[in-house]
Amino acid sequence: MASSDPVHEFDSLRAQSKFIFAVFYRGHWCPFCRGWLSKLATLSPAIVAAGGTPVIITAEAEKYLDDTRAATKYDGKAIVDPENRLAKELDARGLVHVAISERSGYDHGMAQPALLVLKEDGTVLESWAIVPSTMNLGGAKDRPALDEVWENVEAQLHGKSKVHNTYSTA
Repeated sequence: MASSDPVHEFDSLRAQSKFIFAVFYRGHWCPFCRGWLSKLATLSPAIVAAGGTPVIITAEAEKYLDDTRAATKYDGKAIVDPENRLAKELDARGLVHVAISERSGYDHGMAQPALLVLKEDGTVLESWAIVPSTMNLGGAKDRPALDEVWENVEAQLHGKSKVHNTYSTA
C-alpha cells in the first residue's frame, strides 16, 4: 500500500541503517527505469552487506509496484509516494532536487529519476537528479551508472576518495 507517511518511512529507514541508497524512478512502463532498477537489484546484496538499505521511490500508483519488481528483480524496500511529499521534503532539506513533471495518471505529478545516498548522520555521499529536457527524452535517459555510483559510495565509506569524478550514463 502507498506509504502513509513517506517522509517518516524514509527517515526511519535511514536511522536503522549505516546509510540509505535511494533511487527515484518514473514508473513500471519506463524501460530506462527498469534497467536502472535491475542494476540496483544486482548491487543490493553489496549495499546491504555494507550496512546500507537500498530503497526505490515512485509517485506511480502502488498497483504497479509488483510489475516493477517482476521486471527488475528488485525485492528490497519501496516507498510509494503519489503526492511527492518525500521529494519535496528532500528538496526543502537541500539534499536533492527531484524534478516533478506533469503526466497522465499521476495526479500530483511524476517524480523524475534521482538518487540520494545518505548516511545515518545526514552526510550526503551522493546526490543526483535529472533535469528533464528534449536531449534526455524528457528525463528518461542519461542517468549515472549505478555500479560507478556504488564504487564511489564504497570508497567514501572506507574513508577514501571517490573513484569516479564523472559517471558513464545510460
